[in-house]
Amino acid sequence: MTSSGGSGGPTDAAAEGMPESTEPAVPPWRSPALAVGGAFTAALVVLTAGFAFTEADRTAGSLVLGLVGPLAAVWAYGVVLAWVARVDPPRRHHTRLTGWLVVGVIPFVVGGVINQAYMAAVGSLTGVSATAAGWWACGGVVFGAAVGIGDVRVRMRTAEAEAANARNERFVEVLTVLNRVLRHDVRNDLTVIAGYIDLARRESDPSIHEYLDGIQNRAERIERLSDHAALAEDAVMGEDTHTGATDMARVVRRVVGAIDRDYPEATVSLRVDAADRTAWVPDHDLLESAIHNVVENAVEHADHADPTVDVVVQVRDAEEGDAVRVVGGDGPTAAGEVVEVVVTDDGPGFPDRERTVLEEGGEEALEHSSGMGLWVVHWIVDAVGGETDVTSRDGDGSVVTLRFPRVDEDASADDE
Repeated sequence: MTSSGGSGGPTDAAAEGMPESTEPAVPPWRSPALAVGGAFTAALVVLTAGFAFTEADRTAGSLVLGLVGPLAAVWAYGVVLAWVARVDPPRRHHTRLTGWLVVGVIPFVVGGVINQAYMAAVGSLTGVSATAAGWWACGGVVFGAAVGIGDVRVRMRTAEAEAANARNERFVEVLTVLNRVLRHDVRNDLTVIAGYIDLARRESDPSIHEYLDGIQNRAERIERLSDHAALAEDAVMGEDTHTGATDMARVVRRVVGAIDRDYPEATVSLRVDAADRTAWVPDHDLLESAIHNVVENAVEHADHADPTVDVVVQVRDAEEGDAVRVVGGDGPTAAGEVVEVVVTDDGPGFPDRERTVLEEGGEEALEHSSGMGLWVVHWIVDAVGGETDVTSRDGDGSVVTLRFPRVDEDASADDE
């Protein structure tokens, strides 16, 4: 973390377009506030050691206290300097650290004096020892150093969290505005473009129809991107989107039926391999959209006219290495059984960027419009405690596996 105090360093000079200074940077721990703390600690060390060696009734024990206490105080102050040099907190916190070094001494000295006064009152001591009081004061420096570092660390983390929340709020606002524009203004413009394309086909020379087809294809891709943006907003910002449970076999049957209707040239098969176990998974309003995106992606990105896609729904016991979890009120727990949706295609395979999105959510996949749909899949599967895996098929094609935690059927009160 960089210091927010001070100015004129190399970074500031470069930011202002000025030549960088050739003078060495000032160490973070060199500040007036910490110097005051050092002077205060040194004074306690000297006084405590002086008392230990000048007391008339000094003993071996008092000499040990007179040495151990100051050494502990010096060590504590050194820890403060080392922590400041490593973390480089804002300079305003240097004063807070010094304040804790001073304030920490007060309760220790007061407690030590009261303890000695009580022992003297009951006859255990003949009087109050200045060496003992100094030793307690040095202990207060150790206490103040520990509390001060903890206090500053908490304040720094709180400030970082507040700054992150503010940035996230701005990001959400910007993304919401962009999504509204994409969903409404861009869609309206695409409708106008489609009308002009139809008009141009009717009135133009047939030789340019190929170019018109290219324009229409691009417009349709932008429209799909708009749809994906709407799904992404609902997946990330929607409330109450995953309650109850749903039968994954039924969801996949609906998806396969829709793909068969929309892509009659494709061969899409479905097999449910659940034995005597039902394939119930946590429900999500967009779960069907996620499955549809994966199957449609396999069909659309095939490099031949008659693609073949095999979809398998299977239930198995959870294995070591499965990251599937049951999301509940007490926090996520490992799933005992797993429902898998395995989509196998004979296409060209997944690019690394898109593979990263499905498995990890890597943002580099957004360089391509198809990445938005895969982001939606990643967010929805992750929201219900699932995971995604992409592997290459022997020969050509890919195998996309969506894993979900299997839940009890009686959790499906809201399922239709």
